[in-house]
Amino acid sequence: MIDFNKTRQYTLSIRLSTDGFCFAVHNPQADGEYAYQPYRIDPLKSVVGNLKVAATETEMLRHTYGTVNIILADTPYTLVPKEYYAEQYERELYRMGIATLAATDTIMHNHVGDGQAVVLFAIDKQLHKYLSTQYPKAQVYAGVSPLINFGVERSYAAGRKYSLLHVRKRSFDLMCWENAAPIFANTFHYRETADALYYLLGCWTTLSLSQTDDTLHIAGEPRHTKALARELGKFIRNIHLIRPAEEFHSTELARTDGMPFDLQALIACE
Repeated sequence: MIDFNKTRQYTLSIRLSTDGFCFAVHNPQADGEYAYQPYRIDPLKSVVGNLKVAATETEMLRHTYGTVNIILADTPYTLVPKEYYAEQYERELYRMGIATLAATDTIMHNHVGDGQAVVLFAIDKQLHKYLSTQYPKAQVYAGVSPLINFGVERSYAAGRKYSLLHVRKRSFDLMCWENAAPIFANTFHYRETADALYYLLGCWTTLSLSQTDDTLHIAGEPRHTKALARELGKFIRNIHLIRPAEEFHSTELARTDGMPFDLQALIACE
């Protein structure tokens, strides 16, 4: 349960995706005080249009919070090692990894992996203006950023290369760390399972990962995750399905059924 009379003590987390929105509120000092709400969007409306409607329909969005975190789940991104990052060259660095960039898009960044790399991502001008007005102190994340931070913590314990596959409906994020440093992150879109296997196994070879000794950790939407894991098991011996209920011991909200894994990781790794 949450008390809307003391929301300045709470954290509001918003996840924006073309598949729908998610809103979560929790008290970082009291694990039992939390709420989670998925929100169905109108596909004919823009993200900003849907957010404006949600603001009138959703109790969580009518209050002022101490901390606001926003995830842009579908935004393209590029990963830049800290040694090559310079804020004044963000647009140039972004375009080196992502060919398309509208002149009106705003480039944002997240420092990830304990500062070892920077995720650059673009946000639509109108959406950026709306979020800056409604939530001026919000921290905005690319969907991959909390996943990279999640993997860094696990990579410390792994003692070798650590790989994570985050599965969604028709896309997946593949990331890899070595000695707790992020060395690879990319998102692939696919229609058929065979296409996903082709991309994944190609990356597995490029990253010099062993089909018999290294482990692929898989998280994401359960029905898509299990199907892909079953096929990957024919080529990679060690497959580990991440179960949030077992993974996130310290934060009850992050173990909520149905919550997207990137949002769970963000809340748990705060």
